[in-house]
Amino acid sequence: MREPEQALWVLLEERSLSQACAGYFAAALAWVLFFNMGDGLTVPVFLFKLALVFVAEIIAGCFLAAFCGLFLDLFKVETSPVKLFVLIGSAGFIKGLLIAFALISMALPEARLGCLAPLGLLLVLGLQLGYLTRSVRRMYNVSYRKAVSVWILAFVPVIAAAFLLGVFAVWGLVLLA
Repeated sequence: MREPEQALWVLLEERSLSQACAGYFAAALAWVLFFNMGDGLTVPVFLFKLALVFVAEIIAGCFLAAFCGLFLDLFKVETSPVKLFVLIGSAGFIKGLLIAFALISMALPEARLGCLAPLGLLLVLGLQLGYLTRSVRRMYNVSYRKAVSVWILAFVPVIAAAFLLGVFAVWGLVLLA
């Protein structure tokens, strides 16, 4: 495969759920290491957090694929939610840059790179959005504007659901206390 576009087509035509799950696992590992590097986690706690974030990544990927497919269908574009799920999983490898950022900031504590963590996080999420947008544009021959709007519209309900889940979890903990 000499062209990135050809690699994308092969990945999506195979509908390789194992490669998608590997991407989701890489994203979960990146999240856990980025936010907990240097905290002295024990192995069971680390594995529990990793499993929890991995399941959350897969659930978010399912919702994103469903909503993206819905909004593409509203634009009269024939889609496949499984292909979108695999695409979102492959985008998880981009989050590996978070691990590199965490390692560099730990190696140079006098540089105080930890203050730039939100910027690094936004950069990685922007790269991931760019990858997803460009891939949808190539796969379905839609305009750049439609591809960006599809992803932004798909992220809104997923973020709202995660926020409400967090509110209800805090509310439940307060009631139990």
